[in-house]
Amino acid sequence: MDSKENKESYDELVYKANPFADTAMMKLEAYAYFYGLNPQKATKARVLELGTSFGGNLIAQAINFEDNYYVGVDLSHEQIKKGNEIIKKLGLKNIELHQKDILTIDESFGKFDYIISHGVFSWVPNDVKDKMIEIFNKNLNENGIAYLSYNTYPGWKEASKVRDMMLYVNKFYPNLSLVEKTERGRQVVEIFKEQIELYSDLKERSKGYLEWMESVLKHQNYYLGHEYLEMFNDPLYIHEFAELADKNGLKYFSDTNLKLSMATSYKKETVERLQQLSGGDNVIKEQCIDFILDTKFRKSLMCKKSQADKLNFSESIPNKIIDSLYYVIKNKIEIAELEDKVLEETLKHLLNQKNGEFEVEDAKKFLNDKNLSKEQEEKIVQEIRGFILNNVIIGNLNFYLTRIERISFVENETYVPEKFIKYVEVILSEDGQYIGIGNFKNEIFPVDTIELILLQHLKEPTTKDKLISELDKLGLKRMVDGKEEDVKSADYLEEFFKKYENLNFFRKK
Repeated sequence: MDSKENKESYDELVYKANPFADTAMMKLEAYAYFYGLNPQKATKARVLELGTSFGGNLIAQAINFEDNYYVGVDLSHEQIKKGNEIIKKLGLKNIELHQKDILTIDESFGKFDYIISHGVFSWVPNDVKDKMIEIFNKNLNENGIAYLSYNTYPGWKEASKVRDMMLYVNKFYPNLSLVEKTERGRQVVEIFKEQIELYSDLKERSKGYLEWMESVLKHQNYYLGHEYLEMFNDPLYIHEFAELADKNGLKYFSDTNLKLSMATSYKKETVERLQQLSGGDNVIKEQCIDFILDTKFRKSLMCKKSQADKLNFSESIPNKIIDSLYYVIKNKIEIAELEDKVLEETLKHLLNQKNGEFEVEDAKKFLNDKNLSKEQEEKIVQEIRGFILNNVIIGNLNFYLTRIERISFVENETYVPEKFIKYVEVILSEDGQYIGIGNFKNEIFPVDTIELILLQHLKEPTTKDKLISELDKLGLKRMVDGKEEDVKSADYLEEFFKKYENLNFFRKK
């Protein structure tokens, strides 16, 4: 498949350009700082995305961070054209999308503080892979950070069997469209799955294979077509990726899923074995973790080799770094009954902070009123740092360095800027099939027409009573246990305020 064929396959079976939280500048900045680097501030950066599609991943960032500048590149003329149409509708001036072959990019294209590429690397020929790595090196500023995702072995060994199956059943039908091939592949996977399940011995022996078939059948066609039926889908081991980066002037330093990079959260026996096997080498350690977890997908971070001596792979994070970050609850965390009641109270206090956000300083302030000795207080604070680090690694807490002021709704004082209202309008129009909507952390979230009505009434400061009056006209309903029930306008409005305060849509006049 040449570049033209690859471009046409993506034009034929459209892959929606959603925002990806792991590519957010705020997140990449925090990860780099966490490992000891000194990255460019997340709100004053130049950003390049390779394989930008309709630009949805960058648009979500550009609309939230006006002082950043975003550049997206994609081979597809149709997708770049549509993306630029959406950018024009939104009136954004800090983003540009280019229809461009990656192979033609050189240093004259400019330098960037962050270069990202999600869902491209495994699905392009080797010359394009090599060029992407070259761009990450030559077009990255000295303290820049690169993000690259790709399919990974050993986890993709099982998936490769399903891909081979789907490719084979389409082998004798070269003239079918990608849409038709995808549907044919889906049907055959279903047939083979049914046949295996007819035989108890096969079913027992093929558990992993059947589970992967089941997961394949849950995906939408645009994903299946590009993941399983493109000419290229080349997973690689993490040690191969790290070697590739090293040969091209880059240093791999972490996955955005820290459980793939840090052993601390595993059982003591596992940690000891990983230490024995790796001899302190972070790449060997991560390759061992991948063999244990059967890892299928990675989201790797790199920096210039010139910055490598700053990296801390010890898994012992300095207090200064832990204390400088702030943390956001991602998954519910239960606090068990502890022998140290002050520690228990402090942890519960942290987990009940507004918006689920806290920092170590919040614990120190809480402890100030407990009449503890300096040694007792420091002991508890150190316990809290360990609690935070463990929950960061296992994914219960997200962490950030740059702080964004969050504004709550205040009657007759706050409003929603036009750009955010247009953003929601675009998502609810036919353009919503091309891009998803993201918040300032680049997290995707749903919107509906009722929320749009409220946002339109918030173009200027107003009161709760006026908003409730507008909701009363709509006669809000919801389904409960299969029955339609009325929804109180005041209750709906409070939920709306909470959501859009968290999304940071409100501004003060």
